[in-house]
Amino acid sequence: MEITKTSKYYLLLLLVVMLGSCKEESKKKPTRTNTGGLVFNSSNKELDKAFSWAKNKALSYAHDNEDPVGYWYEAALPDREAFCMRDVSHQAIGAEILGLGKHNYNMFLKFAQNIGKGKDFCSYWEINRYNKPAPVDYENDQDFWYNLPANFDVTYNAYRLYKWTGNKEYLNNPDLINFYELSLNEYVDHWELGSDQILYRNRSLHAPENPEKSRFGNKRGIPTYNEGGRGETLLGIDMSASLVAAYKAYSEMLKHRNDLLQSEKYAEKAHQEQEFLDEFWWDTERQEYRSILYGDGNFDYFMVGEDQAFLHYLFYFDAIQDDSKILDLVEKYETNFGKLIVELKSYLPIIFYENNKSAMANRMIINLCSPLNARRAYPENSYTVIEHITRGLMGIDADASINGFMSLSRLDKKNDWAEIMNVPLLSNKISVKHYGKTKTTAHNVNGGTIKWIAKIPGVHEFLFVNGEKTTCTIENNGLQSYSYLDIDLKKDEKATVSATPQS
Repeated sequence: MEITKTSKYYLLLLLVVMLGSCKEESKKKPTRTNTGGLVFNSSNKELDKAFSWAKNKALSYAHDNEDPVGYWYEAALPDREAFCMRDVSHQAIGAEILGLGKHNYNMFLKFAQNIGKGKDFCSYWEINRYNKPAPVDYENDQDFWYNLPANFDVTYNAYRLYKWTGNKEYLNNPDLINFYELSLNEYVDHWELGSDQILYRNRSLHAPENPEKSRFGNKRGIPTYNEGGRGETLLGIDMSASLVAAYKAYSEMLKHRNDLLQSEKYAEKAHQEQEFLDEFWWDTERQEYRSILYGDGNFDYFMVGEDQAFLHYLFYFDAIQDDSKILDLVEKYETNFGKLIVELKSYLPIIFYENNKSAMANRMIINLCSPLNARRAYPENSYTVIEHITRGLMGIDADASINGFMSLSRLDKKNDWAEIMNVPLLSNKISVKHYGKTKTTAHNVNGGTIKWIAKIPGVHEFLFVNGEKTTCTIENNGLQSYSYLDIDLKKDEKATVSATPQS
């Protein structure tokens, strides 16, 4: 067949289009999920800019079921195209606030489905978009990178996701139940992580037979999230704190499944591990927490040289109850904030919001999102900023067991104001606006009737609901007193709670 000039032109044009399509496919951009109008505004315009940047940046890392792994978002080093157990656990609530519930559930399920005896009851530390273990961390089932707190971190945050979403699959999915059970039994025993064994275990337990010929050696089983240090690390305090949190979380999950006998069993295990943490990791002579135990029998404390302090995990895993110890650590982190890496800084703002240092927390968030921050693009940073502002500054949290949410203003000054709109939680979307610390309005934007636990800082005999004087309850958590009452909000219903009728 003779090819005319016109035919040649169209063939050339078709080739260009095809090559262009291949080029675009190879560069494959993230797909952005519609958040349904999540918006934050406040009297602090720098904070507004930080939230806007974090929201857009985080969503640029979200992928909507176009890859073999399914719904996922980046939760590892930038451009690695993967998600890591620690990072996903820490980013999950921020992701939920951004509307990435399908992504969270899929990624948690992937970790659960890949736990196995052949990997010594580990999962894949990092999974990529192709539904494979990320090659940078994995050679084969006997040779891979793994931080041992990861199984407990995933378990703890699966329960947090249930509380936020009400998704009972986090309680009942067989693959997830298998992961929780293996992690809190076989995994603990196999790696000798319980308080009765952990001080006597072999640091290179289950390392490859010829570690000198392997890629990762005894990095297959690091007993802490601290990957640096100044010698052979035997144990980190985060290992103990994560186990406490996982036992508590699974005890609560079992309670929701009406298995009260097993729930009691795990609650007792949590109590035992908490006692070990309180006794072993607290130095009574120095009156401070130890953070890392080394092979030579020495400890790190808050900071040693350029090593990072890993005591923030006591807050993150809710494993510290003593008010004086809390305040001491908060002060240390405030003083040393500038010396810390982004991954660690990303845990801190909510700690400051919850401990009456809102101005410092605001500065931290603005710093984390600043163009001057060379590592602000780290995915963990943007996702956690969303959580810090929503749960920290706005004091919003959800509890599926009561089909409700709570709010508590942590604004710094009485003339400050802040509002966040269209926050997805449970089966609803809600909006909350704080006027200083004396007045809050909540709106059940979408979804069925939901309980609002409206908290106002300070001790008040009465609060005013839409101007009507109402008896309230006072609670003191040691560091802060607040007054609260419950209101049922129907779909599209608004209510205002204030300390005075004129507020």
